[in-house]
Amino acid sequence: MNLPTSQLLTERLLLRPWRESDAEAMYKYASDPAIGPIAGWEPHTSVEHSREIIRTVFAAPETYAMVLRETGEPVGSAGIMTADGLHSAQMAAGDAEIGYWIGRPYWGRGLTPEAVACLLRRCFEVLGYRRVWCGHYDGNAQSRRVMEKCGFRFHHTETGKPSPLGDLRTEHFMSLTKEEWKAWLQIRRVTTDKKRYLPLLLIGDEQESMIDRYLDRGEMFVMVDSEEAAVAVAVATDEGDGVVELKNLAVAPSLQRKGHGRSMVRFLCNHYKNRYRIMLVGTGDSRATVSFYENCGFGYSHTIKDFFLKNYDHPIIEEGKILKDMICFKRELGDVEAKAQ
Repeated sequence: MNLPTSQLLTERLLLRPWRESDAEAMYKYASDPAIGPIAGWEPHTSVEHSREIIRTVFAAPETYAMVLRETGEPVGSAGIMTADGLHSAQMAAGDAEIGYWIGRPYWGRGLTPEAVACLLRRCFEVLGYRRVWCGHYDGNAQSRRVMEKCGFRFHHTETGKPSPLGDLRTEHFMSLTKEEWKAWLQIRRVTTDKKRYLPLLLIGDEQESMIDRYLDRGEMFVMVDSEEAAVAVAVATDEGDGVVELKNLAVAPSLQRKGHGRSMVRFLCNHYKNRYRIMLVGTGDSRATVSFYENCGFGYSHTIKDFFLKNYDHPIIEEGKILKDMICFKRELGDVEAKAQ
């Protein structure tokens, strides 16, 4: 079933086979005791140790170095495993398993989900697998979070399982079928060529010059389906003093009223809850939009008089009326979990 290993591109990563010349870069990150033991393997003890791993373990088909496109440096590894190779899950015919790790300086940047999403596409669309597994040992919450971000669902737990280090551990398994993957929507950060999503952005803010005021300095996210079609976009900016402002939120017209906007808001609130106290959003005085944000847990904050009249070169019309004032709402981010229910 395996096809020849190839190079794969994501927005920020090149996934390619490991090379012996990568040994120093691998050792730089794999020697960190925070990386290997929690996944069941010992920290690398020397550059030569890393080189030997590249020659043996990482020479397996479908094993990729996660290389930053910006710098050309390998910073982690991700791969597809099958029943006839190194793996952890009990797999049936047509199943595969994905494993991964990334250097500590790159934790929390969304790079591992980016790599895993790419490998999932390869598993289902190129290699023809029907189900993909992922496993993590008890206590490895970061690994579990990667799986959740990529659409995996909890399947079962195995106790008293020997790890490669020889100790007995509890391992939790998650899985994703091809059908689930096709139906699943992924939210990912956009760091380059943000204007490629301009048609969607203009749904949320219909004047391009206004979008230009915040797009470059803002953090942008896109929700995509399994075919990589954009479903929704959002842009948020740091306004200082613990405040993040949602500047743009838009859902493709044919996909509106299906909960995607609310899902994006929920994602953003969880994404920002440890960095900011308050999320702020400004909108026109339209019943539908005001109701949407109230249902997402926002409450009235203040009004900016004549905002739309002073800042737009044409009338902004919603629900048959010309908008004048911006109505601002805020949400405390400390109670995200309670309001997400």
